[in-house]
Amino acid sequence: MKKQFHKDLIHSGLLHRPLPLYEEGSLEKQWEQRTVMNRRAIWSVDTSLQPIHSGEGRISVTPDAQEGPILSLEGNTITYCWPEAMSPDGDCAFYGTVHARLPIDNENWETYHCLTFYVKPDCDGARIVNINLGIKNDGEIKVPDEYYREGSHVVNLKNHEWNRCIWEFGSMARDMITELEFNCRLNGKDTSSGEKVSFQIKEVYLEQVSEPEPDKGWFCKKEGIAYSSSGYFLQGQKQAITACEAEVFQIMDATENKVIYQGIVQKQSYLGEEYSVLDFSCVMKEGSYRIKVDEQLSKAFPISNEIYEDAIWKVLNFLFCERCGYPVPNKHGLCHQDVIAQHEGRSISFGGGWHDAGDMSQQLIHTAEVTQALFETAESIKLLIKQAERKNKRNIDQEPLSDEDMEFKGLLYDRLIEEALWGLEFVLKSRFGDGYRATSAGLVRWTNGLIGDEDDVEVRCHNHAFENLLCSGICAVAAKYLKDTDEELAWKCLQIAEEDFDFGMKRWDTVGMELPIMWEHTYSSSKAQYYALISWTASSLYERTGHGRYGVIAATYGTKLLQCQEREDRAGGIKGFFYRDEEHKIIVHYSHQSREYMFVQAFERLCDTQPEHAQKAEWEQAMRLYGEYIKKLMEYASPYHMLPAGLYHENEIEDRESFRLLHLLVDYESQKEHYLQQMKSGFCLEDGYYIRNFPVWFSFRGNTAIHLAMGHASSIVGRYFHDEELQQLAKEQLYWISGKNPFQQSLMYGEGDRYMQQYAVMPGEMTGELPVGIQTNEDEDLPYWPHNNNATYKEVWTSSACRWLWSISSIYQGTRE
Repeated sequence: MKKQFHKDLIHSGLLHRPLPLYEEGSLEKQWEQRTVMNRRAIWSVDTSLQPIHSGEGRISVTPDAQEGPILSLEGNTITYCWPEAMSPDGDCAFYGTVHARLPIDNENWETYHCLTFYVKPDCDGARIVNINLGIKNDGEIKVPDEYYREGSHVVNLKNHEWNRCIWEFGSMARDMITELEFNCRLNGKDTSSGEKVSFQIKEVYLEQVSEPEPDKGWFCKKEGIAYSSSGYFLQGQKQAITACEAEVFQIMDATENKVIYQGIVQKQSYLGEEYSVLDFSCVMKEGSYRIKVDEQLSKAFPISNEIYEDAIWKVLNFLFCERCGYPVPNKHGLCHQDVIAQHEGRSISFGGGWHDAGDMSQQLIHTAEVTQALFETAESIKLLIKQAERKNKRNIDQEPLSDEDMEFKGLLYDRLIEEALWGLEFVLKSRFGDGYRATSAGLVRWTNGLIGDEDDVEVRCHNHAFENLLCSGICAVAAKYLKDTDEELAWKCLQIAEEDFDFGMKRWDTVGMELPIMWEHTYSSSKAQYYALISWTASSLYERTGHGRYGVIAATYGTKLLQCQEREDRAGGIKGFFYRDEEHKIIVHYSHQSREYMFVQAFERLCDTQPEHAQKAEWEQAMRLYGEYIKKLMEYASPYHMLPAGLYHENEIEDRESFRLLHLLVDYESQKEHYLQQMKSGFCLEDGYYIRNFPVWFSFRGNTAIHLAMGHASSIVGRYFHDEELQQLAKEQLYWISGKNPFQQSLMYGEGDRYMQQYAVMPGEMTGELPVGIQTNEDEDLPYWPHNNNATYKEVWTSSACRWLWSISSIYQGTRE
């Protein structure tokens, strides 16, 4: 553990206060060091634009002879009535927006790389402040796009001081700009909030810079190295990617500043471009290292089996900052007290668990899954502690862990359990006890905490099989891990797990697969997903109770799941993937949320809990086939080794129902052709099959949860069969997050190098936050990481953190001593 981070943890009270933000490692700070080649004023001494006000509040202009005019936006935090565009019941509503629009006369901004400006927020009592800006382009490509993802940018700010801001344009269309807009949202009042918000804006310039930042494509720029800035595991492949033309590279000991390895640069072609691959897998000694190639020198990174220990603490910090119903210091006060679930005359306050993302919305299922991930990560840390104790006793040829290091591992285990218990409490209290549960709430404002007035939020309540079955399995997992530390709570968890399993199965037997409202993140679940869930949950209960009926149900639904797997060669030798049901018409796909791991997880639990069962060989074969499918996909992967999204078939578009489930807020008829175009931009196989690196998707884009879920599945199979290739593929998904990607950016704020601000409108920037993820542009199958800070792709998401933790846990449990 780094010394400064050790101090930060101590000062946080081991994460009962948020960790500090280290902006010096951010890409925004690096941009400030670039040379400005040319600049042009948009709003300054020499401009005469007249801003136009719309929406709530008011705008004004104050002349300043030296710095130019100052544009001010002001508004009230609460307007006491919903604006006309908002839902009259207050669902996902806020109090409007103050707009200041600057008309632009069809200008071409293509020679400029970014927009810079200064903004000073004066929002009394506001701990989190941000400003929104946007452009309109009326050229060949219209901006904003139909989903309002392009041309919109949010900047997280420091209150009561001038902030210098940079909006990097990247490849965004800007050949005929007609408008530049600044706006601020009126989000209600948190505990400390005042009555008004105010933003002052000055010195708005277009700039042409020396090193513009790329945002699209596989080919990385020459001025850097794509490597895992969090480090590399001791065992397994260690590679970095660069675009330089050198023939050799060096690995340097960062402590002694000397070369310890020199390797030959390997050339790899992919989609018409040649990449330089730097392979240093032979470096097998724990330590701190740098990569040197040509004139490029990376920052120091560790090689160790514990490279992500600091990052686990940081993800814990992210989750702590996202706590709901809890006053998080310097973030927000006690929230969701007047967010109420009602069922047959009874009410539950929905404060608890964790907020879903960058707003205040809540999803029970996300909290439940994060709870499970925390318990399982804690268990993997316990395993590491035991391994370290054995190593220290054996005095093997490695530096023994100090008492302080061992102590901090123990503290990490305890803190993971503590945060898991916070989530578990919410899972338990969301029940009405008759099958109905409080499941979700859409909330994008602060509420006043008073129950019974106009700003209350109604929680969605359902009696659905999926939620009850998943919560049942997660409570059974909690009972397993709590049995030695909190026997009574473990007993209660198991009792509730059995009750909820019965509720879930009764509903399943009565109505089968059913849909929640589309905003809930189980919406796209397939029949195969249900089979996997029922089998996994029944196996978990069988393990805890020994009751034979659970074993029978687990095996029965395991057989149904087997019938959903492709076992014959398709597309020239690909098999092992799963269809949405036994009819084998539609392949399972995910476009935003992903539970890809559930299928092999169900078979693994069957094999573990019923090792003498007559079908065990079939269950193991199903896992082997899936592992082969993953390996086949990797034949089409980029040099960065991100797992491709999967296999598609051109006839799938004819299934209107599955399209509706997977692609929210999208018109089938108008987007049908775009679905086919996206599919065909991938790799064309035979018989109408294609492989895409990224999913086919529309409004909701972002790949983190998708490729991490596949990595988790890969690790499950790799661990079971001791398959190092599959284990390595799981590690590669973490390396992608840590900077081994075309943009050479860490996607976790505050971890590694070159991280960027993310869309965190309500909680503000948080060390350890993870986004929905890298997307694609329009119908392409190329990585696209716009510098626009906007939802959904750059929105922070607890689902991404959950799958990151699962990946870490699974890899740690499969790591050799």
